[in-house]
Parts: sequence; structure tokens; C-alpha cells
Amino acid sequence: MLVADDDKDSSSRCEAILAKLRFAVAPAHTADEAVRVMQVLRPNIVVAHLKDETLLRRKMESEPGMAGVPVLSLNDDTKDPATLVEAIRRVLRMTAKH
Repeated sequence: MLVADDDKDSSSRCEAILAKLRFAVAPAHTADEAVRVMQVLRPNIVVAHLKDETLLRRKMESEPGMAGVPVLSLNDDTKDPATLVEAIRRVLRMTAKH
């Protein structure tokens, strides 16, 4: 799982929540960094909280193998750990059906 977040506090909080729940987490703090990490690690989901998330999505669409990776956008609702985990599970269930 990739956490792409340009807010270091938010990123650290999200990474800690996910790591505690035993998700393998790789961090990125810009859209460019996220794409570089994705090229190497091939995560099954991206949890994004970037000022320019549209840039990340455009870059992902232009890279082979990245267009189908789901992106979960963090917002105020998903800052709660239980809500975040449920949102991730929902995205993973949806992708497993396809």
C-alpha cells in the first residue's frame, strides 16, 4: 500500500494506523515520488492526501500498469482509524470483484 500525502503530520498518522494493523506501507510526499515508488513496489492501493491529487491520477494513467491501481482519497471522514480501515477494505473488495 502506498500512502501519498504531502502533509507530514497526516502522512505519519496514516502510516502509523496502517502499520499497526499490519498493512505494508510505503510513503511518498509528492505525485512524482508516488509514481517512482509505484514503479518499484507495485502497490495494490494508493491512499492519497495530496494538494494536487489530479496530477497523481494523470501520472498514474500515463504509466503502464498503474492505471488500474485504485486511489482512496483521504478526507475528514477517513481520518478516524476505523473509518480509514473500512474504506480501504471496501476499495480492496471492489477491486477483487473485477
